Amino acid sequence: MLLWKTKIAEIAAVVAVTCTFANGFINPIIPGFNPDPSIVRVGNDFFLATSTFEFFPGVPIYHSTDLIYWETIGHALTRPSQLNLRGTAPSGGIFAPTLRYHQDTFYLATTNFDLLSPPDNATRAPRGFYVMSKNIFDENAWSDPIYFDQQGFDTDLFFDDDGKVYLTSTYSEFVETGNFANWITQIDLETGNSLTPSRILHTTTVPPALGYPLTEGSHLYKINGLYYMITADSGTEQNHKANVYRSESLTGPWEGDPYNPVLWNGRNMSNPVLSTGHADMVQAADGAWWAVFLATRPQNPQNTTGSPQLGRETFLTPVTWRDGWPIFNDGKPITTNMPGLYDIQRPKIWRDDFNGGFADKNYYTTRTPYKNFTDFTSRPSYLRLHGNIYTLSQREIPAAILRKQSAINVTFSALVDFTPTTERHEAGVSAYLSIQYHNEIAVTINNSTGKRAIVTMIRSGPEATLNTTYIDDDEDVTNGKPVEFFIDVKADGYRFGYRTNQQAEVKYVASVANKWLQAYVEGWQNFVGTHFAIYTTGNSLPILQPADFEYVQTELT
Repeated sequence: MLLWKTKIAEIAAVVAVTCTFANGFINPIIPGFNPDPSIVRVGNDFFLATSTFEFFPGVPIYHSTDLIYWETIGHALTRPSQLNLRGTAPSGGIFAPTLRYHQDTFYLATTNFDLLSPPDNATRAPRGFYVMSKNIFDENAWSDPIYFDQQGFDTDLFFDDDGKVYLTSTYSEFVETGNFANWITQIDLETGNSLTPSRILHTTTVPPALGYPLTEGSHLYKINGLYYMITADSGTEQNHKANVYRSESLTGPWEGDPYNPVLWNGRNMSNPVLSTGHADMVQAADGAWWAVFLATRPQNPQNTTGSPQLGRETFLTPVTWRDGWPIFNDGKPITTNMPGLYDIQRPKIWRDDFNGGFADKNYYTTRTPYKNFTDFTSRPSYLRLHGNIYTLSQREIPAAILRKQSAINVTFSALVDFTPTTERHEAGVSAYLSIQYHNEIAVTINNSTGKRAIVTMIRSGPEATLNTTYIDDDEDVTNGKPVEFFIDVKADGYRFGYRTNQQAEVKYVASVANKWLQAYVEGWQNFVGTHFAIYTTGNSLPILQPADFEYVQTELT
């Protein structure tokens, strides 16, 4: 028996108490920033991976036995030897992983962009790699990277039934039709070395009237003796789509699915779900087929003019077959309420009291830490953050712990005990999208008065203009009491508040519109979604004063 199978009974017990059976399921199945999903089934178990870009650890691995209840069981890239993101561009880092299983081994292929234009003046040609593991439930079991020769992103590993292994990836060189193409080469799995010359597998077939002529993200399958290819087309914004092709040989010719695009909510931009694409298919043990893919839920309003502050999320659709061709959702638009399976009752309140460690594996840092800045032992039942010189505005690793925002109407809160001694010292909470767009409420010293104070730092507008406000007329704050911070989120925006008495009303003192924390801020290249963060910083100087956080909590509203 494989080592990871010992976990299945425990997880099944958790699922049993959280299921709410109904005639249908709710999309997204993994809410919050979880783009580019890739899925594989082993026996009765499904495993799914998504992109993480500049966040560390890289590539969450989700597990489910029913496609609805998903648990984060770890990450594939947890060590600096696997992933060094120091200095990585915002929305650079890890792009579009592919998760596969072959001969008792899991393989995770991906690409790391450390230089990316924009914001950099150049993009470094990315070298893809894979890591492997025989025990997917142990995140420390993943190997160090084995690098490919062929460049490109959106890497895919395809294991043919004759024993040959192929790499496909996306890049733009030598492409005459459209922007980008999917390339293919046979590889030596032990070394990653190419065994055949790289050649173009596919260029776009999307007419300009239906979307930007760009193809990416191919996945290959062999089904009933035929090769099938699914592609991600027209970019990853509202007009994103997926197309399917089939052939008797990997060298083609490739015949297009008569139902193409098989996935495209952009036919009607008033749909509340948009940007549908970058799909991966899987067959369940009962023979049914499904596809996972990314999509967005724009808000205020819920159509193409709205703002998707949660970023690109993981959605699910049934797949049926007609005349040897896959049909997604019976050709209908993807919705948040889908037929089949069941719905899951998500907890109204989630809380971490830091009892000796983190409550789950859904925490991140921005980029790869130089050293550990978390401490659970110096003050039991608290998370002590040791600040450093970096801030949330830098392409570095500030002392910040982040969680993905996974609901539209939610309140995030945290309590911090912190004694700043200079105006550089700062500790609090943040609604964080990128180094440009992030918003804080924190404890610091007001340099104008020398008092301990609340500070709000709100960034908005096309240039991410900063507006800073100090509040130092609250006696409890001035006298050093611990402060409880709140970020209250609705479809139209974010409010930032605090209190020093847990029985008192929250004082909301700043706000920002959701369009400044959305996936597609005009003029900025952004592939991520909003996170909640707790943090502390010395603002360019070392800081000796720790910030002690008693808890973090999210409450659905």
